[in-house]
Order: sequence, then structure tokens, then C-alpha cells
Amino acid sequence: MKKAQTQTISVVLMTGIIISLAGAAYLWGKPLIEKRMTISDFTNALDFVLDLDKKIVDVVNSGSGSFEIDIPKGTLRVVPYGANDPDNNSIIYEILVSQPIAYNASTILIKTESDDPVGMYGEAEPRIITLSTLSTGGNLYQLRFKIHYRELITKTKGYRIALDSVSKSGNKRITVTFDKKEIQPLQASNNGDLILNYVKITVI
Repeated sequence: MKKAQTQTISVVLMTGIIISLAGAAYLWGKPLIEKRMTISDFTNALDFVLDLDKKIVDVVNSGSGSFEIDIPKGTLRVVPYGANDPDNNSIIYEILVSQPIAYNASTILIKTESDDPVGMYGEAEPRIITLSTLSTGGNLYQLRFKIHYRELITKTKGYRIALDSVSKSGNKRITVTFDKKEIQPLQASNNGDLILNYVKITVI
């Protein structure tokens, strides 16, 4: 009888030790798991943003065509060209993660040499891509990617990709279609003609 009780107590003790060890391993491993998940989410989001920008530039350069891309996670919204908004002519993509990427709400330039509002045609990229991290006040952080299309100038003209949004936000899919080319006389930063290449964007 005592032997059976001893075996039962041993099983209970062993079970308790295993549960304690598993709990400790989870507590120690949780930050690492969350860090890996954040890195994975960030990498997927960055790949999406870069691919989206590349396809938009390709459509504009060809002067025709359209494409669709699924939004992997989070929410995407469009601020059209000419909107009365500090983020006008921008695509903003936001996801929530459990670890911060950039501290103190700092803004990071991504594959962009500068954030000058006007660049030299043939030298500067037509867009500025930035990333900022904002705390939600809880245990989550918001990663905010912004693709802003700026003006590029030559000695006599200016060129710009202009975003025209059909629907302003969504979390499933984005469709981009080349719309039209418009010339605005003497509206470029160098006082030359400004050539706008409009792309129509639908987000669902």
C-alpha cells in the first residue's frame, strides 16, 4: 500500500516538475518567439511594400496596364494626389506587431537616399519609402510604411506619379491601373511644365 502511495506521489511530483519546467521555458522563450514573429511580419510587409512600388513604377513607365496584389496583413489606405492632407499622394500600409522595430516614434528611410520633396530625374527615385513604429498603449506596436511619390525634375520639366483613389482603405487586395497622362503648364518646381502620370487605385 505504501509502495503504491509512493508511486502516486512520485507521479504527481514529476507532473508538477514537468509543468513548472514547461511554464518556465515558455516564459523564457516567449520574447524570442514574439521577436521572430515580428521579424517575419516585418519582412513580409517590407517585401509587399517594395513589390507594390516596383509594379506601380513599371505600369507608369509602360504607360498602360494594371495589376492586383493581395494585402498580406494589416490595412492599406491611399491619400490621393491633391488631397488636403500632409500625407497626400501616398500609400500608407499599417500592421500590428508585438515588438517595436524603431524606438521613440522615429522615422526610418527605406531604400531611399533622401526625403527631399523634389529629386533630379534620372538620379533620384520617384518615391520616398519610410517606416515608423508607434506604440498602441498596450502590448502591441503599429508599423507604418508610407510610399510617397514626389516630383522629379529635369532642367525644363517636372514629372510625378499621381495617385487617384477609387476606394481609400482596405485589408484584402489592391488593384492599380494606369489612368492617364496630364500636362500642367508651368506647374513644375523649376517653373516648367509638370507631367503627371495618374494611376487609379482600388483597395478592398
